[in-house]
Amino acid sequence: MGIELRRIEKFFPGNGVKALAGADFQLLPGEIHALAGENGAGKSTLMHIMAGFLEADSGSIIIEGTGRRLKNTAGALASGIGMVRQHPRLVPGFRVWETCSLGFSGWIRTGAWKQRVGELSRRWGFDLEADRPIAGLSVGERQKCAVLALLLRDAKYLILDEPAAVLSPAETERLFDLLKKLRSDGRGIALISHKLEETLRIADRITVLRKGKTVSCGQAGESSPGKISSLMFGSEQIAPEQDTAPPHGTKEAPPHGAKEAASQPQKDSVTRNDNAAKGPARKNILEVRNLSVEIPGRPFIRSAGFTLAPGSITGIAGVRDSGLESLELALTGFLNPRSGEITVAGTEVAGKGPGAFRRAGAAYLCADRTGTALAMGLPLFDSLIIHAHRRSEQGPLGRIGIMNASYLREWARAIMRQAGILRSPGNQADSFSGGMLQRLVLARELAEPVKFLVLAEPGWGLDVSGQKLLDRQLRDFAGKGSAVLLFSTDIEELMSLSDRIMVLRDGKISDELGRSEFHLDRIGRAMVGASHG
Repeated sequence: MGIELRRIEKFFPGNGVKALAGADFQLLPGEIHALAGENGAGKSTLMHIMAGFLEADSGSIIIEGTGRRLKNTAGALASGIGMVRQHPRLVPGFRVWETCSLGFSGWIRTGAWKQRVGELSRRWGFDLEADRPIAGLSVGERQKCAVLALLLRDAKYLILDEPAAVLSPAETERLFDLLKKLRSDGRGIALISHKLEETLRIADRITVLRKGKTVSCGQAGESSPGKISSLMFGSEQIAPEQDTAPPHGTKEAPPHGAKEAASQPQKDSVTRNDNAAKGPARKNILEVRNLSVEIPGRPFIRSAGFTLAPGSITGIAGVRDSGLESLELALTGFLNPRSGEITVAGTEVAGKGPGAFRRAGAAYLCADRTGTALAMGLPLFDSLIIHAHRRSEQGPLGRIGIMNASYLREWARAIMRQAGILRSPGNQADSFSGGMLQRLVLARELAEPVKFLVLAEPGWGLDVSGQKLLDRQLRDFAGKGSAVLLFSTDIEELMSLSDRIMVLRDGKISDELGRSEFHLDRIGRAMVGASHG
């Protein structure tokens, strides 16, 4: 009989947003039902209500023929419903088996639980050791841990929010194999995803939300990405134009470039390298020489070396175990390399910390948006001014925290406009959708006066409109003589955004391709070590 959500409404009085306005959704045993919609359409809110994280203001929840009111996640789990959120919040000091055992009553026997979690992980092909510390897990591994915890509770209905966002093609296929096994086992799976082609390939049905309402529900096999996109956006497929006027009375302009980018013709991305090559030769923005990272518990980096020229957008592809995160954190100052040099705009920064990296004229946006890039428990304003507040200090009084409040308020509002988010920065950060937060933190980093930008999983959670805005923003940034380095397990995303792609495997750069050489199969094979000859 499954689960039915009928005419669900949800209003958030704190920010004046009506997230849901009569949404419907049904999930049957033994099916994969996808939920699509633009950022802010209400997908996550609807699923949070189904999983007990939020209560609906009105509407009905019917579970296997019986009307229920889910007041919390415990009630949802008791009804067989569990959710793996886009950014799972796990206990940093715990290990995998300890996280999976949370909420169980009775005596917890360490050995028995380790064995139980390990066996279940191997059964479903997770390859996640029970004794692994949570603090050392990548974002993708955290998602696997959260799924394991639900399977241990024998959840009949699983809700997965962007589960494939940070997975390589091979990992995505393994995930899809898992979902098919769960479906064959009679479990219902609700799947939130912006990757429409992948979604239609795995889903049985697909429901589309727009502005908090259900506008369509049908068989996935009878639809297409184009049809779904039209239903998601209607006539609103272009991000709103951004107002980038500087704060009144301040010497420094707030976030810039959006208006100029919108007024320029949309150049094909194939021509981006041509822009970098014009004019006299300029010094490299980034130079990495013989970089090695050897930290226990992390994949090693072995004598890596490469350069980034002004005006370039370079992608680095690889599975997470190949050392992607180790290289990313070493470049940005969060890990100390064993040896080697990292030069940003002529300044040596290897082993000198994140502060030295930023002072050299660089910005960084990590994959862990909610745990590291944002303070989710505070108003969004606090996260938007995290870099700008130093520039607003009022002379000697700035040392004791006296800042130009009007400057900071306008700075935050300007970032909101540039990201195309028409809400107040005074709202709590956790009241915004994942896609909105992605656009906002990217706009925040691009607003800084930097020449080098490092982005991890840049398109995670973005809808079609957000992806177009991302592409335009990166081209505009690189077109001014800056350089971008992208870390991603999504090959298609890297092929879309980059001029050049380097493949990292076993801690080494195993392949390098110019745009004319981009081929999904070649890159995928290089990532896993298969021959492309």
